[in-house]
Amino acid sequence: MNYRMKEKISYLFTHLFMIVVSIITLVPIWWVLHTAFDNRTSMVSTELTLFPNSPTFKNFVEVLTHPSFLMWLKNSIIFAGGTTIFCLSLATLAAYAFSRFSFPGKHAGLASFVVYMMLPATASLVPQLMLIKMLGIKNTYLSLILIWTAGNMAFAVWNLKGYFDTIPKSIEEAAIVDGASRLQIFLLIMLPLAKPAIAITAIFVFTAPWTDYVTSYLFLTDGSMYTLAQGLFGWAADFRTVSWGVFCAGSIIMALPLTLVYLIFQRYIVGGLTVGGVKG
Repeated sequence: MNYRMKEKISYLFTHLFMIVVSIITLVPIWWVLHTAFDNRTSMVSTELTLFPNSPTFKNFVEVLTHPSFLMWLKNSIIFAGGTTIFCLSLATLAAYAFSRFSFPGKHAGLASFVVYMMLPATASLVPQLMLIKMLGIKNTYLSLILIWTAGNMAFAVWNLKGYFDTIPKSIEEAAIVDGASRLQIFLLIMLPLAKPAIAITAIFVFTAPWTDYVTSYLFLTDGSMYTLAQGLFGWAADFRTVSWGVFCAGSIIMALPLTLVYLIFQRYIVGGLTVGGVKG
């Protein structure tokens, strides 16, 4: 068997494997879509059909007209948006410092970020809860914004540092010769050049509070502060009476903004993560 034939066989099996994996991945998505657009109230059925027998938007209308839906949506936007802005504000400064300056504890600090990313998020929930109670900010926007910012800081700093490392230092040296200060270099040169990495990091940071349920469930006991994830789950908490069509419709509505963002910025996601990961 010659090399070209081996290459064709390898190419064929690789694509077959990817097709099978894609189908396995798409089946749950298809099932959620099927249930959301169907009139049935149960999650399973004895009749297997590719498309709903009687398609309807009733489930989506019920979710969108729920009296608390807009409140949940507003809270999720505040939590996710506030976390993204606060986290990126700190992470860009830290990443630039780790990329361009030498100071005592630099390598230890970077190593500590790696160790932190290896720890499960649930390991820090109890200490965080005790700290939030001690500060007296439980059931506030600030409490979860601080927690989600801390949880995403290690990834944000590492990814942004890797991208800052790819920017030639000669650009900064030329700016210094022209009389620019370090702050001007950071704001007017480094941040605009790092826009792809900042955009990708922002997407990942925004996703965490938007989809997180466990943290909001533990730290929020006031119904007026519930996020979209917590509100939808609480609405469907009684699995004996819940309408799975409504629950699936709510899940799709919640996932739709993130899906659109990922589709729009797909090429930047791959490029930004590759550059940041390799250089970091």
